[in-house]
Amino acid sequence: MKEFLANKGGLAALQPTTRFALALFLVFALASYGVMVALGLQRSGLSPESIALYYGGATPDEAKSSGELLETTHFHLFAMPMQLFVLGHVFLLGRAKERWRLGVVLACFAGAALDLAAPWLVQGLGPGWAWSKIAARALLAPTMLVLTVLPLVELARGPSSAKA
Repeated sequence: MKEFLANKGGLAALQPTTRFALALFLVFALASYGVMVALGLQRSGLSPESIALYYGGATPDEAKSSGELLETTHFHLFAMPMQLFVLGHVFLLGRAKERWRLGVVLACFAGAALDLAAPWLVQGLGPGWAWSKIAARALLAPTMLVLTVLPLVELARGPSSAKA
């Protein structure tokens, strides 16, 4: 465990009120992940076929319009980087080794970028690109959980975790 931790106080060194506010933010972030998963399952499902059908439609007339994709992409290009910036910043303040922390943050942003590109890939290059949405989810979901759960655990442990 020592090799995994950096030699510093991490989040436990923050003021109690700051730890409290961060913990509340992280709990809300976890709730938003639950909603995100439910929404993804309801709308496009988990299989390449259901994803291709959701974005490409059964016929060209049923496909998502470029206007719908632009609207969704526009909103997510503002919201996702801001959410990941805050989560990444909190995570980078933690005690885990810096190189590992940077890798997790980079993987999370890469997953978000692929998640934004996937609908366009399915529509522009065909249903075979539905795998890109699955890959994005496989990269984004676990890294977002790591960015949230590890700091939450560290915050819950409080100042005593700074002595480990």
